[in-house]
Amino acid sequence: MSGKESMVMTEGKIVKPLLLFILPMIGSSIFQQLYNTADFFFVGNLLGKTSAAAVGASSTLITCIIGLFSGISVGTSVAAAQAVGSKMPARADAALHSSILFGLVGGGVLTLAGILAAPGILNLLNTPASAMPEAVVYIRIYLLSLPMLIFYNMCAGALRACGDSRTPFRILVVCGFVNVAADLLLLRVIPLGVAGVAIATTISQGLSAVLAAASLRREGRPVRLAAKKLRMDGAVMRQILYIGLPSGIQSIIITFSNVMVQYYINGFGETAVAAFATYYKVENFVYLPIMAFGQAITTFSGQNAGAGYFRRVRRGTVLTVLLGAGVTFCIAGLILLFPDTVFGWFIKDRDVVKDALKIAFVSFPFYWIYPIMEVAGGSLRGMGYSVSSMTIIILNLCVVRVSLLAVFSARFHTLRAIASVYPVTWALAAVCFVVLFLVVIRKKCGEVRKPAEVIF
Repeated sequence: MSGKESMVMTEGKIVKPLLLFILPMIGSSIFQQLYNTADFFFVGNLLGKTSAAAVGASSTLITCIIGLFSGISVGTSVAAAQAVGSKMPARADAALHSSILFGLVGGGVLTLAGILAAPGILNLLNTPASAMPEAVVYIRIYLLSLPMLIFYNMCAGALRACGDSRTPFRILVVCGFVNVAADLLLLRVIPLGVAGVAIATTISQGLSAVLAAASLRREGRPVRLAAKKLRMDGAVMRQILYIGLPSGIQSIIITFSNVMVQYYINGFGETAVAAFATYYKVENFVYLPIMAFGQAITTFSGQNAGAGYFRRVRRGTVLTVLLGAGVTFCIAGLILLFPDTVFGWFIKDRDVVKDALKIAFVSFPFYWIYPIMEVAGGSLRGMGYSVSSMTIIILNLCVVRVSLLAVFSARFHTLRAIASVYPVTWALAAVCFVVLFLVVIRKKCGEVRKPAEVIF
């Protein structure tokens, strides 16, 4: 976990450093999946359908709260990456400490507000009455870990901005296994029900925060964490918020559209709620690696934009789109080859699995479109075009998606019809992102210097 693991992406080959950076991030995404998947695996297999519906009904609200600060961590990563590319380590250092202080204060406020408002919000989401008591317990305990989760994300963003994706991977490997062990302890040995899985997640996220902080305090880091440096730098914080706030709003908007999906699904009853919750857990095996490609190109684009190397940004973005689409196609195809087995890992109720498969066979064949949208958007954010990215997301993944949901639900009222809004809106957003990226990169390539490029 030394500073030697940091990687400069502004010179030399493109494919090799990108792959070395992306592979640990894909590994991180797999182990990060354990935080949520392990909970649902044990709930679905040990506690039953009602508890699974409770965890599923809570997940959308949790994602919405986390989304805002995940966006801020994107701002931190971009600000730090551009500072690294511009060879301004003091600015990268200020980005880390300003964002951590902002995140801890804001996270504490949102945790308190979420705990108090949880029952009312779950009612607004049309959560089934049978699942409501456990859903409230789960979300209130889970929210206690929010400040720790925010702290880890800010630290991980700073590490990745410096080209180190291996340290976050190692941290998540350790914490993923801790989460599984705690789940077993608090369900099998000390049977606490859904409260137990929420406590297990809180423990593992707390450990991830401690390990990330310890890593950033090591000698040799381009960016080092120190408690005495925790203060707001106005200029840096404005840059972080300019990039990160639209990313956070974008995440919330996507979650809002998922809330609308959840609203319509809740109307189908407890089995459908559990089915969509199961689908989301399996979907993460496809979705999270895509996020790794998006995060990787954001760092690559940020460092090279800071150095003024926009032709290198273009080349790296195209290569990452091709890699992401290929990996996504393979993962989604593999799941569809063994659907009963994969979905059966998470819940044994056959009716739930049957409904989950209806959703998967509509969306998974088209999931290769998502990396086009995510990578092009990530590259634009790395260059500082976060507001434009947010606008595209709002139009396609909120306005269009919610409109289609209303039409399809009224006209067809089936799970397949609701699931079909996903690939349609992915495709529309991907087209918009590609067009904007081509316009921006053509302009930038005509303005600045370029390095000698070596692809492999």
